[in-house]
Amino acid sequence: MEVKEKEKISVLLEDLTLLEGYVRDLFSFLPMPVCLVSSIGIILEANPAFEEISGYKIEELVGKPIEEIFEKEEIEELTKEIFKKGWVKGRETSILTKEKRKIPVSVFAMLRKSEEREIIGYFLGFFDLSEIKKTETELRNKLEELEKFRRVTIGREIKMIELKEEIEKLKNELEKYKSKSIE
Repeated sequence: MEVKEKEKISVLLEDLTLLEGYVRDLFSFLPMPVCLVSSIGIILEANPAFEEISGYKIEELVGKPIEEIFEKEEIEELTKEIFKKGWVKGRETSILTKEKRKIPVSVFAMLRKSEEREIIGYFLGFFDLSEIKKTETELRNKLEELEKFRRVTIGREIKMIELKEEIEKLKNELEKYKSKSIE
């Protein structure tokens, strides 16, 4: 009986090792920047996509307070919301790169709890909004140009209508003048 128990334990340990490798590979593969944060706000893990967006190496991020990549007020509000609701979906904010450059992002978060239901941390995922914001600005500028063009063309059209009315009045006056001079 003891041999079978050892075999079961060996199989379970092998399965656990395979599962850990799977989770590590999946975490690294994700194209979305993701990090794992402790319940006291320390970055425990980050994936390569997070490394890319933040400018930090993973080794530089691990052990740092989450406040390093957020403005203090933003992370305080975000953390309160995560702990209150257990999740956050699509909240717009900014992260700070290693060079302290702001990058607009949409944040997704989820609490992590132990088997005893105690909060042990949370996951943060980010969607980079830089290109969307750039496109929004371009569209806003184009819209302003179109609005200016519309005002100019409407102004011009109103002027043309006024001129046509003036011409019509002058024609009528000319006709009256001609008919009086003929008599």
